[in-house]
Amino acid sequence: MKTNLAIIAIFNCVWLCAQHNYKSTYRAGLKLGYSYHTLTGDLTNSRPAGDFLAGLWFQLKMNKKWTAQTELLLLDKGIGDAQFRKKSPHQINLHYFEIAVLFQYHSKNIYFEFGPGLGYLINFEEHLNGNLSPDLVNDHPFIRNELTFNVGIGCRLNERWALGLRLSHSLLPVRDAVPLVSKESYNRLLALSITRQLKKKKASDRQEE
Repeated sequence: MKTNLAIIAIFNCVWLCAQHNYKSTYRAGLKLGYSYHTLTGDLTNSRPAGDFLAGLWFQLKMNKKWTAQTELLLLDKGIGDAQFRKKSPHQINLHYFEIAVLFQYHSKNIYFEFGPGLGYLINFEEHLNGNLSPDLVNDHPFIRNELTFNVGIGCRLNERWALGLRLSHSLLPVRDAVPLVSKESYNRLLALSITRQLKKKKASDRQEE
């Protein structure tokens, strides 16, 4: 609950700062990408996994160099690739809905970003040595809420399209230690994504409508 309130408070502060400038502009768009992710602390020498991600983003211009962007994402995390089961004895699929609040610094066509994210675990599945292991999940559950920190770099290809690379890491464990299987687990994710802008509009224009 405290984490939820903190994220909401951060977003509200960003919104108010941006709206303080009457000529602030806002943009909205779509995001699609591919992520390479793992769980730190694994003791089974399992492979990282890869999955697609998708979502929406909404961006406010704060000044000439800075923007604030919030994202609504559906993405997978975890460890172990089912296609390489012999090399991945431990497989965990974690499906998250995530809200990220990012501060972005722009230099010509390049931008740098950082900020927190709040994820909610929608559902999950775990296999150990090829067998579904609900007993393991029941005794050592995953934490539903995840707090992450994101840092990334991107490039604007043109007015509507941009390409970005982002690293995300859990700030708190998503699972306690499991004897002989893993230490405390943290999600780590590297994502390459492309975004498309749908709309760009001045705040002053909205008031004239």
